[in-house]
Amino acid sequence: MKRLFLFLSILLLPLAAAGTSNTVLAQEKEKVTVATITLSLNNLPLYVAQEKGFFTQENLFAELVLLGASTRAIPALVGGSVHISASSAMTTIRAIEKGAALKIVGGLVNGPTYDLISLPKYKSIKELKGATIGVTGLVTSDTVLLKGMLKANGLEYPRDYGMLAIGGGFERWVALQTGNLAAGILNPPYTFAAEEAGFSNLGSTVKYSPDFTQTVLNVRGAWANEKRAVLVRFMRAVLKADRWIYNQKEDTVRVIAKKLKFSDKHSEGSWRYFTESQIIPKEGDVNQKGMDKVMHFLVEDGTLKLPLPRHDKYVDASYLEEARRLLP
Repeated sequence: MKRLFLFLSILLLPLAAAGTSNTVLAQEKEKVTVATITLSLNNLPLYVAQEKGFFTQENLFAELVLLGASTRAIPALVGGSVHISASSAMTTIRAIEKGAALKIVGGLVNGPTYDLISLPKYKSIKELKGATIGVTGLVTSDTVLLKGMLKANGLEYPRDYGMLAIGGGFERWVALQTGNLAAGILNPPYTFAAEEAGFSNLGSTVKYSPDFTQTVLNVRGAWANEKRAVLVRFMRAVLKADRWIYNQKEDTVRVIAKKLKFSDKHSEGSWRYFTESQIIPKEGDVNQKGMDKVMHFLVEDGTLKLPLPRHDKYVDASYLEEARRLLP
């Protein structure tokens, strides 16, 4: 009997060890909390990385939290309640200029994606004089783009129109449908749905600011230094997602439809919009020309002075570069 017990113990030992090993791996999965602004395609690489298991492959648990505006995401990042923020480059630069020890480590959206959508009765931008327009926040990058667009058409804020900060694209689309706003700045797939519903598209911000770094990945410098290996793994998952988006159209369209609850038609149109102009970077890079445009806007509002600072004051590409070296 003792010999049988010894034999079974020896036989089962590898299985027990394997079970222990799997438990340790599960315990060692690092949680990374990522602040996002709204449920939108600006976060598509993050959604794909979640859905396709790229974070899991890197032994990460990525928790995406919605905070409604970059002006909320950056304070959360500075305060340490999140590890990474997917938010506007403009808000990040403002924070760094005020002393925040932050770095931009990668790009998510390398061009402006917003159209100005209004109630059907408005047929031109000039007709919005005296109207209220929905925006994410009063000093967010989409608002800066909107103000530039309206200024080019003779409308100055606050003299000629009002703005109401109501959150992200989904919130603006809902508010527009209720008729409580005259117009709102939206991006795909909300723009496609709005046009089909009879709302007026008064123009695209890309016409007025073709190079503009919109959404970036930001970190606290101290956390990035301490958790370098974790951040590199995170960037590797994002890189896998970027490449997947460009190489796996049908599967990416399914992810868009699932996350944003839109039709296959609108989801496919969104995929084309974001890939044909390479608005989503193929390799996670930050658009350098777009950074210059952002900084010129910040010169206009007094945040920066000429000559423009070097990009490396705000951007640290070393994590992305290391992640790229570790991928085939």
